[in-house]
This record gives sequence, structure tokens and C-alpha cells, in this order.
Amino acid sequence: GSKFPIILKSSTGTQTGVGVVIVESMRSLNAYIQMIMLYNKYLPIIIQEYIPLEYDIRIMVMDGKVLGAMKRNVIQDDNDFRSNVSLGAEAEQIDITEMEEKDAIAAANAVGGRLVGVDVIPAKDREKENPIILEVNSMPGFSGIEKVNQSEGSLVTEILNHFKNRDNWNRKESE
Repeated sequence: GSKFPIILKSSTGTQTGVGVVIVESMRSLNAYIQMIMLYNKYLPIIIQEYIPLEYDIRIMVMDGKVLGAMKRNVIQDDNDFRSNVSLGAEAEQIDITEMEEKDAIAAANAVGGRLVGVDVIPAKDREKENPIILEVNSMPGFSGIEKVNQSEGSLVTEILNHFKNRDNWNRKESE
């Protein structure tokens, strides 16, 4: 009952947006699935609703705290729909709302993520409506968010300092 277009991607192992495709029809979906199964019969895949957008937001969360965020503009190629900085999307600094912060932390906690990038589609009214959680990345890239948040200091340094402290090696059960 899904409407096309849809997004098809592997639930593990996708990096930098490679392997994320937009599928325009059931015919194309069948062909993609057949090709995937030819190479890996057990590859877990995700099918997502395609939501047209101009940008999304990557929110970095570490142990229940937001470290920083970036606005990721969709790649300016007419044939692309992705917002991965590693593929050429432009990133900008953005201030997130309390709702976006709360939902990003909740998403990170829901998957037991200690250091994750939570990707969200902002609501039309960001102050009053919850964002749509796209995904929680267990291995997010840092180059884009590090660049746009330079004035706040290095996120990577903050992460390293956090985990240099042995008290932070094991997450407490209450968190």
C-alpha cells in the first residue's frame, strides 16, 4: 500500500549515503531487491517513505547530551535527493529547538546509542511540532559537523576527553 517514490537502503553498513536509492515504481523495487539478493540473500534492508525536503538536521548525541547540530542541505544536483556532506551536500550551523533536542536524545536512548548522529526532518513549525526522526547513525561522520561548529570548539576533542575519563567507559543503568 505504499506510495512511490520510496527510499531503499541497507539497515547496516551504508556509509556516506552510498547504497541509498530512490525507487520510483514496484517494477524498479523488484529489480533492486533481485539485484541485492543476488549478492547477499541476508542483507537487511529498510524501506522508507520518501519525503521531499530542502534540508535535514544531524544532531550529535553523546551519553544523553547534545554536542552539536548541523543543517544539511540536499545536494544541489537535480538528480539527487540526499543530504550527505560526504557526497557534496552543504552543511550550515543551526540552532535546534528544545523539542528537537529532546527527541534526538530520546532516539539515541531508544537504541542504546552512546555516541550517535540522529538525523531528523524538521517540522514546519519547529517550536511547536516534533521533528520526524529519520535514523540514528551508530557511526556518524564528524567532518561536516566539526567544520560548522568550529566556533564552539572541537566536538572530536570533547568526545575524546569524555572517553579518556574511565568513569565514562561504562554507561550507568539509570541513563
